[in-house]
Amino acid sequence: MSNAFMNNNHYCVILAGGIGMRLWPSSRQNKPKQFIDILGNGETLLQSTYKRVAKLVSHENILVTTNEQYIQLVRNQLPDVAESNLLLEPMRRNTLPSATWATVEIMHRNRNAKVLVVPADQILEREEGFDRDVQRAFDYIETHNKIISLGITPLAPETNYGYVQMGERQDEQIFKVKTFVEKPDMEWAKVLQESGEFLWNTGIFIWSAQTFIGYVHDRWMQFDDMISKVKADELDHETKRQIVEDVFAICPNLTIEHVCLENNDVTDVMLAHFGWSDIGTWHAIYQKMPKDDDGNAVLAQNALLYECKECLVKAENGKLIVVQGLNDYLVVDDANTLVICRKDDEKAIRKFVNDIKVSMGDEFV
Repeated sequence: MSNAFMNNNHYCVILAGGIGMRLWPSSRQNKPKQFIDILGNGETLLQSTYKRVAKLVSHENILVTTNEQYIQLVRNQLPDVAESNLLLEPMRRNTLPSATWATVEIMHRNRNAKVLVVPADQILEREEGFDRDVQRAFDYIETHNKIISLGITPLAPETNYGYVQMGERQDEQIFKVKTFVEKPDMEWAKVLQESGEFLWNTGIFIWSAQTFIGYVHDRWMQFDDMISKVKADELDHETKRQIVEDVFAICPNLTIEHVCLENNDVTDVMLAHFGWSDIGTWHAIYQKMPKDDDGNAVLAQNALLYECKECLVKAENGKLIVVQGLNDYLVVDDANTLVICRKDDEKAIRKFVNDIKVSMGDEFV
């Protein structure tokens, strides 16, 4: 879609401030997963996300929120994003404060703004379906004072995703949010999938700026200064920056889901029609990669596998990797670190990172 035909009231916020430690050692504190070509397809996750939303929203209406330490990475990877559209979080406070700040900035520019909020670390397939669903959501909130969450029919029981229960039908493919379940255990995930009433939470939201800010303002007084002062024309950059820092310092560490899905009187969920994956774990990476006859997925220029099954092998800089006799293992060689562990043991990765921080400092994380 040409920029000339895009709706000037439509905006997008890309959330790009996460650490992504579950994909260590490829994802590091100084260069998290959204800034790397994790699938080896020539684009970082951030670049793929920007390209996807730039088909729907004019580039001058795309804002990126990220942590201060990643500003140069964003500048290098998204040179088309104006400096005024880069919002640098002074500290990590999860997605709600970031989304609120970005929406306040957008509402200051355009009180009629409708906002698409997307994480920077997802893989989408059938992007024409994504385009249609987002446009349908934009159309819906033109006449409904609601926040829209995009949900996907679960393909399997999954313990790393949240689940949104569909309530009363509101419109074609749009339902009231009945309940929200965050990362169930495997038995509960099977029940949720088999019920046919639950959708995977994608973390993608569409809202009217006024609706969202009014909803947050009514429930979280910690955001009062950000909402009432940041948008004032007479404030200089440093004063605004100090207000944002002060607000972030007292903000609860909350996700958008906690406010919009768990307290669900203002949120509807849309049954979306595109392939979706949250690239948050090595298991998710493995699922998205092509595999050989033994189920092995290899992201390495030079690798030889003998008597291995359902392994994921990843190596940088052309290093030769030879692996024998492993089943369902992860082998990742990245910079100064080599990791060999069970592929689907997410808790182990967290333990490795925490132990390394304690015993060796930040050099390896």
